[in-house]
This record gives sequence, C-alpha cells and structure tokens, in this order.
Amino acid sequence: MKEKLSDVIDRFRKLKVLVIGDAILDTYVKGAPDRVSREAPVIVFNVDEQEHQCGGAANTAINVAALGAETYFLTVLGKDSSSRELIDVLKKHKVETDYILRDKSRVTISKKRITASSHMLMRIDEGTTTSISEACEKEMLQKIAELYPVVDAIILSDYGFGLFTPALINGIKELTVYRHKPIVADGRDVSKFKSLKPDAVKPNYEETIKLLHIDKCLHNRADQVLQYTKKLHEITGAHKVAVTLDVDGVLFLEKGKEPFRIVAVPQDNKRAIGAGDTFISAMALALASKVKGDVAAQIAAAAAAVVVQKDGTVGCTNNELKAYFTAVPKFISMTEQLTEIVNDLKKQGKKIVFTNGCFDIIHKGHIALLNKAREAGDVLIVGVNNDNSIRKLKGPERPINNLEDRITVLAGLQSVDYLIAFEEESPVHLIKEVHPHVFVKGGNYSETSIPEAPLLKKLGCQVKIVPYLEEHSTTQIINRIRDINHEVEIDVTVNGYAKAGLN
Repeated sequence: MKEKLSDVIDRFRKLKVLVIGDAILDTYVKGAPDRVSREAPVIVFNVDEQEHQCGGAANTAINVAALGAETYFLTVLGKDSSSRELIDVLKKHKVETDYILRDKSRVTISKKRITASSHMLMRIDEGTTTSISEACEKEMLQKIAELYPVVDAIILSDYGFGLFTPALINGIKELTVYRHKPIVADGRDVSKFKSLKPDAVKPNYEETIKLLHIDKCLHNRADQVLQYTKKLHEITGAHKVAVTLDVDGVLFLEKGKEPFRIVAVPQDNKRAIGAGDTFISAMALALASKVKGDVAAQIAAAAAAVVVQKDGTVGCTNNELKAYFTAVPKFISMTEQLTEIVNDLKKQGKKIVFTNGCFDIIHKGHIALLNKAREAGDVLIVGVNNDNSIRKLKGPERPINNLEDRITVLAGLQSVDYLIAFEEESPVHLIKEVHPHVFVKGGNYSETSIPEAPLLKKLGCQVKIVPYLEEHSTTQIINRIRDINHEVEIDVTVNGYAKAGLN
C-alpha cells in the first residue's frame, strides 16, 4: 500500500457514520452475599457499586466514536430508566443520540449481572424483543433518509430484537438505489440484508455455520468455511465476507480475489467482550476511507487485537490503533499525540500515573519502581531521558544504551503502558501536558525535595516515593564491570609476563 496506514486511520476523524441496530444496557452490580434473609431462606446481597455500559449496536456506536468518526446512532428504546441510563453512557462517549426513538409501549433491552469477588452469581434479562411498530418503522425511515446524504458509511448491527423489520430494510434499499454508501452488516442472520447488497458482512463462526446449515467443526474451522466461499457470497449478497474465528483469527473472503487469512495475536487470560463490535466499526471506517478490502480487514483485526488486550467491554481509540502499526506500539513520539491519548483515558475514568528516568541499564531496581508505579493507578506513562539529556546529567560516557534500545526494552515490560522521550533534565513540560493523578519518584527524595514538587502541588497531583533497592543502580553496575575488566587486564599482563620469562 502506497500510503501509510496511520494516514488512513487519521482520515477516520473526518468521517460521519450512521449506526443502526439493537441497543442493550449492560449493568454490572458488584457486592457480596451477606446473610440469610429472615423473610425467606434466601441470601441477602449487599450492593457495593453499580456500573452501566452499552452493549449490542450501542457498543458499536461507541467504538466508531472512539476511532474518531462523528457518530449518529439510531435505535428504538422504551421510555424507562434503562433508556435514560443508556443514552447518558452514549453521550459520555460522544455519540449523537438525538435520532434515538423512544416508544412507551416497549421496554429497553437490559442485562443486569450480579457479581461477587469477580464471579457472576446471576444475570437478569428484560426488554421487548418483538418487532417495532409500524409508526416506529416510518419514523426511523424518515430519520435515515435525513441522515443518509450526510454520512459516509452505514453500519447495521442486528441482535434479533425486532428492529430490522422487512419494511425497514426495504426502505433502506430504496435509498441506496439513488446514491451508494458503504453498508457493513453484522448480526445473527446477515442474510436478511441480502437485498441491500452490502459492501461487507461480518458473521462469527457460529453465525456462519447456521447460515450454511452445516455442523460445527472442532478443528480447521477456516478450511471448513473456505469450501463454502461462493455460497456465503450468494446467501449474504455481500461483496466481502469477514468470518471472525476468535482464537483462529479472521477469514476474509472477497469476490474475485484469493481468500485472505489474518492470524489472531495470542492472548493469555484476556477477555474479548465486544471485540466483534470493534472489528466491524474499524472495517466500516476503513472501507469508507476507500482502502482495499484486505487492508480494511487488517485494520479491523488490529483494532480488535487492541481491545482483547484490555479487560471488560472497551473500545479501541484512534491513537491506539495508529500505535499498533508502529515498530514499538507503546512509544509515543509526539507530545500532542500523548495529550490526545491521556484525554481519551481520562474520559474513560482511568487513573493516570507518571514516572520518569534514564533507564540506561535495566535492573531489578527499575523493575521494582515500575511495578510499584503501575500499582498506583490504571495507566503508567514513563518519561525517558533522551541521549543528550543523559549526557548533561551523567557525563559524556553515558548513556551505555541509546534511546532506541532503552525504549525497546521498556516497551517489553507489562507494567509500562506508554513511553515518551524528553530532552530536558526534568520532565516538567510533560507533567504539564499529562497532568497525572499520581507522580512516582524513585530514590532518596521526600515529597518536597523533588525538583518537580512546586508544579505537582499546583496541579494537585499525588506524589508517591519509591526508594531504590540498595546496591541496584546503573552506576554501580557500570563500576562493577569496570572493576572486573581492570582485574582481567592485570591478570593478562602478569600471566603474559610470567609466560614470556619462562620461555
């Protein structure tokens, strides 16, 4: 590809996308069983906290917004507290909610999960799953007709909860006759969108075998699906079919081209909740950016790979996706880019920790410092003195390892989330940009004696001092190496002289 993927991803910010689909309010109730009730032989569950998240097509809309596009969401909710909670979460993630319909005859789809000590004890589901009314169909079509001329792509996300009626699909089809817009469909039965001739559909493996009416295969699932490539195109009416195979990656089938396989990035003990929503969001944006199908699939798979490295239902931001395609994804080269990342993280309610250092020769003391720093919050950003900065601090013989080497080693540590280099002796300007919640300093300092103390106090930043481990410093390591080399040189000289004398 001639243009950089980062340039393609940057273009996502200029796009407008309409997401249509079934919205779900996911509520997580955390607490603990306390005692047996006097009213009945049942356990009393005390609630500690309750968190609302978006599921279904609402999560797809949030993913599109996270990737930088202006996002319009269209669905039908009830006139109830769940609809209000769902709309509030969508607004928080900068999704346009003015086009959402609310029907008092319906109950908003919601799933409430009761958890204790990270174990789910019960799930309570409620909501209307029958087809929407004729009045809702007409109003939805009016809103789609209003938005159709201004958006660059449309995502249809169907969870089978009665939104996509035949009349609604036919109405969308009439709009596509006059002006083509990329349409990407995801759902339990993507064949219902065949008449729209979507640009792409994304069934998972379970949905694919149901479409094909074939039995589940325990091994070589990709090879099994490959046999039905032509039939999948016929059933879905789509030019591109992306079959997601979770741990087996993605099988991308495009008419007139060889099948394209994307291998999944192995992840241990990670949750892939919502990764499919991330995939379809990134694919739609990539196709709207007019890249080739296989490139769009790679971008979409990369966005999903970012998400499966996180816990819970979360999205992939534009900056995270660009970083994925860099040589060292954790390294941020521009302060402006770091500021954008931090702003995104703070909107998600993340606690930001900042620390800095030379990290010339990584040793046990560094690891202990970084681990302690990471424990102080949700995201650890590490400022690294560049080579010139270290020369000013340590002398002309330092650093031992150049910046690129030091960054590469630090990026391999699980405790580190982001890295950025700085030129000055103190990272004051970075602290101003990041405005962290916690600042961690290593060494024999007090909160008032560290050089950055006045700024940190002004910012209201918590300071955490982590003492260095004794006898673990880069300078001591260098001195020991010099002592060993000196001993070897003496030994060689003496032995060489003695040997010469014997001859």
